[in-house]
Amino acid sequence: MRFLFTSIPGLGHFNPLVPLARALTDSGHDVAFVTSPSFADAVTGAGFEFIAGGIDWDERRLLDTVPELRNRMKLVRGEWIMKNLFLDRSPRRMIPDLLRIISGWRPDVVIAGSFEYGGLLAAEKAGFPYATASYTIPWNRWILKHAVGRPIARMREEFDLPPDPELEAFGRYLDLCFAPPSWRFERALLDRALTHLVRTKVLSFDVPLRQRLWGVRALMLQKLFARSLRAHPEDALLGATTHYIGSTNRAEAQEASLSWMAQMPRQPTIFVSLGTVLSAEYPDIFDKILAGLRDKPVNLVMTMGGKGDPARFGPQPKNIRIMDFISQNDIRRLLPQVDLCVNHAGYSSVVEALSHGIPLVLLPLMSDAPMNTRMCMIDGVSASLPPQAWGVSPKGLPVIRVERLSSDTLSEVIMQALSEPAYKAAAMRIQQQMAQRPGLDAAVKLLENLGSSFGPLRPADAN
Repeated sequence: MRFLFTSIPGLGHFNPLVPLARALTDSGHDVAFVTSPSFADAVTGAGFEFIAGGIDWDERRLLDTVPELRNRMKLVRGEWIMKNLFLDRSPRRMIPDLLRIISGWRPDVVIAGSFEYGGLLAAEKAGFPYATASYTIPWNRWILKHAVGRPIARMREEFDLPPDPELEAFGRYLDLCFAPPSWRFERALLDRALTHLVRTKVLSFDVPLRQRLWGVRALMLQKLFARSLRAHPEDALLGATTHYIGSTNRAEAQEASLSWMAQMPRQPTIFVSLGTVLSAEYPDIFDKILAGLRDKPVNLVMTMGGKGDPARFGPQPKNIRIMDFISQNDIRRLLPQVDLCVNHAGYSSVVEALSHGIPLVLLPLMSDAPMNTRMCMIDGVSASLPPQAWGVSPKGLPVIRVERLSSDTLSEVIMQALSEPAYKAAAMRIQQQMAQRPGLDAAVKLLENLGSSFGPLRPADAN
């Protein structure tokens, strides 16, 4: 069979799709990825066929490929990307490109990654079966309508698709969900600790007026969400086509450890990463963490996400290793030897840690990071920074105020998370829950069944 993936051009979007794509190729199927021309090296480097589609941009070089972001405040860039790229420019360009690609490549199933909406709409337009491979929290129907309803409706009208006010196209055939099963919007957005923190910010002069207004709006929406959930509890139910899937098969072999780890002292190891997007935006976070932990009895491994020069930190003792970039393969080899992860709360970074039972300290700065952080807080796998370190995002969710972080504050929270057994125990509970999900072999079977059920009806065959 032939499976056509569509992905946002960023490692945080592409990497979660790679295990599923490899499982399909290992089962003898043909796989290709459609994404931005600038992202070709990532796709081909992972061993997959690349097909250019959509606008030409790259999250790894965000400010270079989307230069108008330079004029936007860092705090609002995530919201701007969602509104202007994910829900406008990207799918509008991707849909006509995909209609041409689908006609020529003739997939059995189109598989869209999270936030790549063009794939679903193009497949529906072409009359082909499609699936989502979702590495975020499963959509609650009310949240889905509120977040994407209007722009999706406009695109449906623009491309002559029938109205879909209930957004039934989402998950119509198959929704593969790779998030931890306990992660749900209801738990995160109706959490009392979240409400208290946002209300505290709204009622104080601790944050700028703009952030306080974002918080007011979020508290109002929270009340509407709770009211809607009471009136329509079915909105919180997972659809019949949603399946939780693990990111590996249980029989997967263990990777060999990294040789340089053997040269570090025998003491707890902390791994720090801000991903490929944020590392260049907030380089001072690395400086503060290094200053706070350099003299602690820990090993510190930091990666700059390909956005910095480790030499700027000068010579380091044996317990410190600072790298420009670390590959996904090396991360998988490193994590079994890590005791704590400090990161930006990106999905891949969080779930990779939890899949090894590793507790976290999270520094959410944009996009889906605040929601991932909230779920980790509720599950008890992450220690929290003090209230003064928090601000409010455009969505009214707590985000880190980098200017309020000090090396002493970071050191205190990191050492707390490392030393208190409750965080490790909670992370191991989540690890066990995730391990109970069906593996990628189950996802392959579901996709094969979807492709087979539509095989005789595909328009390309009829022509």
